[in-house]
Amino acid sequence: MIRRKSKPSVPKIRLPFLEGIRGVAAMYVVIGHLCSLADPSVPFGRTSHAPPWLQQTMACFSFGHLAVAAFIVISGFCLELSLFARENGTIKSVGQFYGRRAQRILPPYYGCLLISIYVANHVTTKLIGNPFAQYVPVDQAAVISHVLLIHNFSMDWMYKVNGVLWSIAIEVQLYIAFPLLVLGINKIGRILTLVVGGGIAYLVVMNVPLAPKMYIWYMPLFVIGMVAAHLAFKPGKVGRLPVVGSLVTFGCLVGCWWTLSKNMPLYDSDMFLGTAVAAGCYSMTGAARGPLYRFLSLRPIVALGTFSYSLYLMHHPIAQVLYANRPLWANGEVSLFFYLTACLPVVLLLCWFFYLLFEKPFIPKRRDKPDLKPKQHAPSGLPLRTFRPAKSR
Repeated sequence: MIRRKSKPSVPKIRLPFLEGIRGVAAMYVVIGHLCSLADPSVPFGRTSHAPPWLQQTMACFSFGHLAVAAFIVISGFCLELSLFARENGTIKSVGQFYGRRAQRILPPYYGCLLISIYVANHVTTKLIGNPFAQYVPVDQAAVISHVLLIHNFSMDWMYKVNGVLWSIAIEVQLYIAFPLLVLGINKIGRILTLVVGGGIAYLVVMNVPLAPKMYIWYMPLFVIGMVAAHLAFKPGKVGRLPVVGSLVTFGCLVGCWWTLSKNMPLYDSDMFLGTAVAAGCYSMTGAARGPLYRFLSLRPIVALGTFSYSLYLMHHPIAQVLYANRPLWANGEVSLFFYLTACLPVVLLLCWFFYLLFEKPFIPKRRDKPDLKPKQHAPSGLPLRTFRPAKSR
């Protein structure tokens, strides 16, 4: 009897800090939304009557758009990275690429969508005011647009059902464009591809009235992540320059802080933060392990990153159910304490169960390559090396 050859597993480049960034970003979004439940005044432009200490605490978590920008950059970085695991920075089969992306993204998304529709119809409709008013009513147009992942095309659909799903639609659309972006990087170069993507985003933002709410600048952010990975694994004649990457990271973080302090448009701070994340990923890929690398590679942080997609998808429907059933005393000054000490662990646990049911079964099994550090001037072919996560102390 002839034994059928098993399908080879995909080699994995282990960069644990990538999962760490995902975990930190997802937790920031979760805490931010819990803060908005404790006091929804500030996010929706009303005067807050909460105590000053509570306002100051929640103000630190009112920039969730920055976490989403980081997610977009990491997605571009990881997808470009995967091309060096399978091929030499190219896509061998566009159909297989789309199939892998659909298998990875869609089952958790549609599972979340079903649960979110139920929560919206049976829980959210009974809650008064913002942020709940923007999630309902769940009409036919909202459901169909979410099923087709085009709900970011209209403000009437964008935040319905589950207020975080708008970014998933944008990310899927970027996945569709990914093969063309890869072709651009490999044919016309990294800089020109980035310039073209940034130019398109700029023209749309300047000429389309609702473009600032469509987050069109996520396209150049996605390309920045791709370019950072391409520079790290196919650096060219000059080799890797981790010190330059670290300087860019610091400078862009300062720029992000400045734009936020001046209340400038979202795309300004998003672009600064996204560039900082991309430069940081570039630096940590090939440089000696520093404090940030060690923190992002701690096992609890990496573990949080492993189910960050499920955590991002499901945290708000769960939080709404907990909010609707909160005890009478969980209001006023103790509300944030209640959400962070009682609700946050429940959210994490239930999102973990969701991950086990809807996400983990669809993640392809991978095999690790030997734990070696990439050389500073590695050849442009396949400098595939892995990093062992730092042990938590």
